[in-house]
Amino acid sequence: MEEKMTSGEMAKQAGVSQKALRIYDEKGLLKPAGYSEGNYKLYDKNSLIILEKIIALKHIGFSLEEIKSNLENDSLTSIKDILENQLEMMNKKIYELQKSAKCIEASLARLDENLDWDDIADIIKKMEMSQGADERRWYASEHAADGIEWYEKIFDSLSFEENDTVLDLGCSYGLLWRKNWERIPKKLQVEGYDIHGNWADDLYDYLKETRSTLPEGSDIQVIFSNLEKEETWERIAQKKYSKIIAHYLLSYLNDEVSFIRNVANVLTPAGIFSVNHYGEAKKEYDFWEKTIKDIGLDVSFALKKRAERKDMDADFEKLLSENFGKVEKVLLPCPLTFDTAEELFDRLLRKYPECRKYLEDNKRVIEDYFDNNILKDGSVTVDMDSTFYHCYKSEG
Repeated sequence: MEEKMTSGEMAKQAGVSQKALRIYDEKGLLKPAGYSEGNYKLYDKNSLIILEKIIALKHIGFSLEEIKSNLENDSLTSIKDILENQLEMMNKKIYELQKSAKCIEASLARLDENLDWDDIADIIKKMEMSQGADERRWYASEHAADGIEWYEKIFDSLSFEENDTVLDLGCSYGLLWRKNWERIPKKLQVEGYDIHGNWADDLYDYLKETRSTLPEGSDIQVIFSNLEKEETWERIAQKKYSKIIAHYLLSYLNDEVSFIRNVANVLTPAGIFSVNHYGEAKKEYDFWEKTIKDIGLDVSFALKKRAERKDMDADFEKLLSENFGKVEKVLLPCPLTFDTAEELFDRLLRKYPECRKYLEDNKRVIEDYFDNNILKDGSVTVDMDSTFYHCYKSEG
């Protein structure tokens, strides 16, 4: 007959408290193997194996509910799958904590500006937007159909030349420069502006180590200053710039009208101001509107989103035209490839987050359509363009 252990003996052997055993019993994770004549709980060797698994899973971050699910599906899930899933979840938690830490750093870095709680809320909101932009970049890189680095495309569109003086507004990580380091022309002078406690801190440290490897006569400087402060523009206005860049910046500003006016004042007559704007992405909207109609769903939400973005484009182009003599729309191709219905559905949610409930209510129908029509021959490439504006001053 197999030897049984009391709860005290079991707890001592596993190195846990008897209270923990009672909790695991109440939660349905570890039931006694039997009871003694005096109605005391008894456990066997199999109980000890289960307890050791509970302890191991708890140690690596599983909740009791997650542990119970794993115990109930023990025969269906391999140890490797369990650990890989947990590692993925923990990495996401680490990333979320790192993002929160960055928000706090940004707030602390600006405490000398006599901030109140409204200011702190605004800083955190903008930091979260910046983090979202960073996530979108990695997402686009993961699904890129043409295999071309995004910042190489942007760099090529700007045709940098020797002796260019560049003003990089909201320089952040400086990926435009990092990803094209070997292609930076000689005698290129770059002044990047951003705030402390943002990703520009990383660029500042990076430049301290790598500035000496820049081409002859070239230099990149990071200047920490708030672009919504008048004194910042007083400093910038001490010189003129042949190229001014404001990529992925406007959504963080409270007054883009004044910002655009300030930019126009410091651009040389023959210079270029490059700026992007989250407006109508025509090719991708075409794809989704046709797909939603073909599935048989109500397409009105998609049509409304396109109309709103088109109006945003029109308003922004009007603002640019009021400050620059010539405005060119530059479309940079950024096709994305998707291999599964789940990936494609995730993209749909990213495009129309305001309609998440409606889309998730119809998820099965949508993913079935993806599998049976769009992905029946394998992966699918969705054509899309990203819009940049190149602005030039009036001659004379």
